[in-house]
Amino acid sequence: VQKVLREEGSSEASSSSSAAAASGGASSGAAEQSIAQLQAVLAAAHKYGVLRLLRWAEGQLCDKLSCEMACSLLSLAHVYGATELERNCLAFMKANMANVVKRADFAALAPEALVKFHMHCAGVDPAEEEPGRKRKRDEE
Repeated sequence: VQKVLREEGSSEASSSSSAAAASGGASSGAAEQSIAQLQAVLAAAHKYGVLRLLRWAEGQLCDKLSCEMACSLLSLAHVYGATELERNCLAFMKANMANVVKRADFAALAPEALVKFHMHCAGVDPAEEEPGRKRKRDEE
């Protein structure tokens, strides 16, 4: 985790100096690298159980949501149990549905993520449905 954070810090310093000298094309590459590093931090925080770092990485990724990244970030949130990121991705995808649904990433979503998306769009809270719990029998 420290290695990734050090690399992120050094890349931010180099990208800020190169951004002043270069055009906007270099800044999009730096943004993609920053997102990739945040995803690596999220994965490492989940692996080692560092909850505070996990929540920080979630917040940083939530700030970088876009139509291009929404589906991949939803999948990532689903894998690592990042509930805040998942909620923000679902809300963003619902608000920008016309653009998100056209993307190939949307068709490649895991079935569980698609179910969560459809439930969110329908206004059903997934927490209401407890998986594995049987219904009570009616008393006769």
